[in-house]
Parts: sequence; C-alpha cells; structure tokens
Amino acid sequence: MKPLILLFCCLFTVSAWGQDLNSALKLINSEQYEEAEKVFDDLIKQAPANGDFYYYYGEALLKDYLSDTFSNSLNDFAGKAEQLFQEGLKQAPGNVLNQVGMGALTLLRTSDTLKALPYFQQAEAAIPLKIKKKEYTPEKAVILTKLAAAQLYGKVNNIKKAIAYLERAKVINPNDPNIYLTLGDVYIKFNDASNALVNYNQALMKDPKSPLPKIKIGNIYMRVPNLSAARPYFEEAKEIDSTFAPVFRSLGELWSMGGRHDLAKQYFFRYMQLSGNTIPAKLRYANSLFRAKDYAGAIEVYDEIIKVDNSRNYLNRVAGYSCFEKKPQDLEKGKAYMETFFANAKPENIIARDYSYYGRILYKLAMGDSAMLDKAFENLKKAYAMDESDNTLLAEMATNYYYSKRYKEAIEMFELKAAKGISKKSDDIYIARSYYNMKDFAKAEESFAKIIEADPKNIDAHLWLARNASIQDPENTLGLAAPKFEAMINEIGTETDKYKNALQEAYSYFGYFNITKKDFGAAKDWYNKIVALDATNKNWLIGAYSGLAMIASKEKSWVEARNYYQKILDLDPSRKDIKQGIEDLTKVINAAQK
Repeated sequence: MKPLILLFCCLFTVSAWGQDLNSALKLINSEQYEEAEKVFDDLIKQAPANGDFYYYYGEALLKDYLSDTFSNSLNDFAGKAEQLFQEGLKQAPGNVLNQVGMGALTLLRTSDTLKALPYFQQAEAAIPLKIKKKEYTPEKAVILTKLAAAQLYGKVNNIKKAIAYLERAKVINPNDPNIYLTLGDVYIKFNDASNALVNYNQALMKDPKSPLPKIKIGNIYMRVPNLSAARPYFEEAKEIDSTFAPVFRSLGELWSMGGRHDLAKQYFFRYMQLSGNTIPAKLRYANSLFRAKDYAGAIEVYDEIIKVDNSRNYLNRVAGYSCFEKKPQDLEKGKAYMETFFANAKPENIIARDYSYYGRILYKLAMGDSAMLDKAFENLKKAYAMDESDNTLLAEMATNYYYSKRYKEAIEMFELKAAKGISKKSDDIYIARSYYNMKDFAKAEESFAKIIEADPKNIDAHLWLARNASIQDPENTLGLAAPKFEAMINEIGTETDKYKNALQEAYSYFGYFNITKKDFGAAKDWYNKIVALDATNKNWLIGAYSGLAMIASKEKSWVEARNYYQKILDLDPSRKDIKQGIEDLTKVINAAQK
C-alpha cells in the first residue's frame, strides 16, 4: 500500500521550507492538529517573514476547534488564531491569505457577514475579475479556494459567493483537486448531496492517489444513511493509504451506526495509534468514542489522560458530559467532573453546554433537595441565557419546572415557548394544570375552556375542567362539575374503550353526586356503568361495589349490602374492615329474621 502523497499550493513560500509546510499540512489532514502546530512553531522561528506559515497555522487552530466544539473553547482557539493572522499581516503585508483568515475568524465568532466583508474584499483585490490568461497562477486559485472555504464559517453561510469563488478558481487552475473538494464541502453544507458527489468524484479524478475524496463520498452515504454503500469507499481509501488516520475514524463511525460497537472500538483504537498514540491522539480517540456514544469507553480514556496530564481542564467537561449520557448514568461522578471543571475554568471559557449539563445532573440528583434543585435551575437558566436559540433546553426547563411543582416558573417557560412560536398543543394543558395546582381555579377554568374551544375533542382538557369544578365543590352538594362531566361523556360518545379512565372518573362522580341528592336509583345506574366498563379492573370494581353497598345500606337492604361487601372481599381478601362489615350486617340480618 502506497503512502499518501499530498500536494499543497502555498503563497510566496521559500522553497527551502516547502517540504516542512507540506508535512504540517498533511498532519492537519490527518487531524493531528497539535503535532502540526508544533511544526508551525518551528517554521515561524526559522522564517518569521513567511506569511503562509501564520495563515496555515491559524487555519489549523480553527479546524482544531471545529473538530471538537464540545471540548474546545472558541475564545482560546480564536484568540490564538487572531494573533497569528495579525502577525502574518504585519510580517508579510502582501500575503492576502491572512486577510482571508481574519474574515473566516470573524464569521466564526460573530456570523456577521458585514464585519467579515472588508477582510474578504482586501483578499479579492489581489485577483481582479478580469485577468489575462498569462496571469493565471496556482497561488491565485489557492486564494479563491480559501475565500470560498471561509464562507462556511459561522452560522450565516454565503453559498452563492463560495461557488462563484470556486468557479473562478477552476478557470485559473482546473487540475487542482482541492478546488473540487472545497466545492463538494460547500454543497454538502447545504445538503446538496448530488452536486457534492459530482465534485468529490472530480477531485478523485484529479488526484486518484488521495484517500480524502473517497472518505468524503463515503461520509455522504453515511448521512443517508446507507452504510453498505459507504463502506466500500472507506475500504478503498484504506487501500490507498493504510496510514491515513481519518479513514479509520470514519470506519469507526460507520460500525458504530451499524450497531457493531466492538468493531467501531477497534477502528477508533487504530485511529488513535495512527495519530501517534500521544496525549493528543488519545484525546482524538476518546472524543471519537464520545461521538460514537461509547460514553463508558470515553470516560475510561479521559480518566487515563487526566491521571498523567491534568492540565487539560476541558477533559473534566467532556467526562462530565459522558457520565450524564452513559447508560446507566453516573451522576455523582459527573457532578464531580463538572465541579472540577468550573473550579479551574476561566469565565470566558465556559460555554452554554457546561451549564446545561451541570444543571441536568443536579436536577436528576436533587430528589427533593430544594437547595440542589435551586442550583440545577440556576445553571439551566445560565445555559439558556448564553444560547437562547436552544429551544430543546427551553422545553426541558418548562417541563422540569412543572414536575418539580414550581408552577409559576413553568407557566413562564411555556409562555416563552409560545412567544417564540415553538409551543406544542400539550403546553396549554401544562399551563392550565399549573394554574389548577396553584389553586388559581378561575385561571385554570379559563385555560381549560380555551383549549376545549380550540379543540372540542380534547378529552384530557374536558376531564381537567371537570376536576377544576369538582375541587371547588368538595362535598358535591352544588354539582359544579356535573355539566363538565356530561359534556365530556357526550364528546367521548361510543369511544368508551379509548377513554375508560376518564369515564370511570365521571361515573364515580355522578354516583356519589346522586347519593348526596338521595337519588339512589340514578346512583346505582352510574356505579353499574363502572362495573360494565371494565370487569377486570379490581380497583374500579371495589369502588363501584363500595358505592352500591352504601346505597343498599341507606335503603336498609341489608342482604344486598352484604352481598356487595362479599364481592369486595372476594376481590381483596385482606380487607379486615370489609370482613367486620359483613359480620355486622350478618348480625343485623339475623336479628331482623328473628
């Protein structure tokens, strides 16, 4: 198997440093970012006026950050990259690649295209739209390719601009495979797999000895997912260069998706070995396990690294995340990791996910501990304040507040969801129930009635509306809930099997309500409806027979009352009170007979 041969076009590079730069760029493609950064440090010391070194070093840092946004701090990586790009502009003002780097960095930090535009315009100025063919140089194609790649940073991507840059680059240097690889990346960013495949295949034609296009094609099929179509491309990439680490990461991800975690772990382990088996390589391995959802395996490697190098505080972060995600969860250990992370982290290096994971861990550990629960919500709210686009977290906080019986806060969260236009139908029920649980019965009635108005078939809302009326009439003397239950029964119609639980509650209400009115005949009918509703539900039958026994006693039908008590005892032989009742009734019956 032949080793990978990668050719990179560099601007204004002194030939003496060309091979070293190619080695650094190969390390970047192999995802050995820390090793590449060491090479760049040496190169800059040897040739501090070479602008290329600053640009590619800064680009390596941005790629390093994007390879693992869970572990990495944007502030740290972006800050160092900015220093490099600015120093590159100072040392080599004519090298516009560092302008491209500043534009990409601005987009990554802010997603503000207007702020990034001046940097891109200065780079564009080096390549006028109308240039003569004799002025075509590989360096100009590289600038355009890097300008296109820069458009993919941040949350606002300019696909048309990126494609325009690359079409110009193709005219200047049609044989550069990097142009087609970048064009494929642009299309895949916007879920255009067809055009991405076309361009990745073009890159493969231009450089058939590179495994990169095959890996990228395989990754497209994994997105579908079509694992059987993806696998041959990864295997072919492995045949091209069996020492190229990323292909083993892709194979690990493929087998992880396929449920073969044993094979996945083998490939991830091989990925680590090929990455040098250094601490950075182990980090990549552990992070690959994390992405593959092998959280227990990831924790094992994180622990191993922390024992020999505890300077990487972010490892406590991802270890804490992993403890939460693994099954079964290890919440106490996760809490300890997160607290170690916070104790050693600079405030500017803390990200929203840190607070959200810590909050989730505390929420699950709280178990009635109000102080811990306060702390859990405090952290969840901090996370949301840092990223108000996290609608999943907002929904989670709303339901967590509800189930923690913090109904006022729950209502606020559900109403915030509504204001953002992301509410669900079930949210209205949660809001109405919150008012009910807060004993704000007027607001509860208004809320349940509003749900029913919008959806008359919402049986749950009907049931809660009736309960809301019933709780205000605890002795059932006013019959406030009667019309609400009647409306619910009418809506249910013949769907009795589907809504058994709601009907049982309604029938029980009417049974007791009619007892209070001394309409024993109607009361019997309602209790008998419960018996007919589900002859297998022991609790319901006991409740119905108890009601019927009460009616029989009120009518002084002692034998009938005893018969119902006997039915209850048959269902639950442990009821001492029923046994005593039967004995007492038997005495009454015997006395009456005498």
